[in-house]
Amino acid sequence: MRHRLAAITLTAALTGGALLAAAPAQAAPTRQAGPTATAAATPRHDIPALLHHLEYLYDKVVRLEQLGMHADAERTRSEARLLKALIDNLIKSGG
Repeated sequence: MRHRLAAITLTAALTGGALLAAAPAQAAPTRQAGPTATAAATPRHDIPALLHHLEYLYDKVVRLEQLGMHADAERTRSEARLLKALIDNLIKSGG
């Protein structure tokens, strides 16, 4: 029992120390003025360009299927699904 309490106390102390060490980094004030503030307000991704690339991938899938290259078409289809999920997440998050 004595060793168990020592282990629990040590674990709590280490966890508390780690939390206290991380707290100043999280509580650091952010700069509001300057060029970085305006850069943060603009969207980081060009969603229309991503949509255009997605359309290209869908066209490529059709061409590959017509040529009988089914494995390549499936890889391209998988890439298009991933890009579609990325675009959906970007639109959902506003960025």
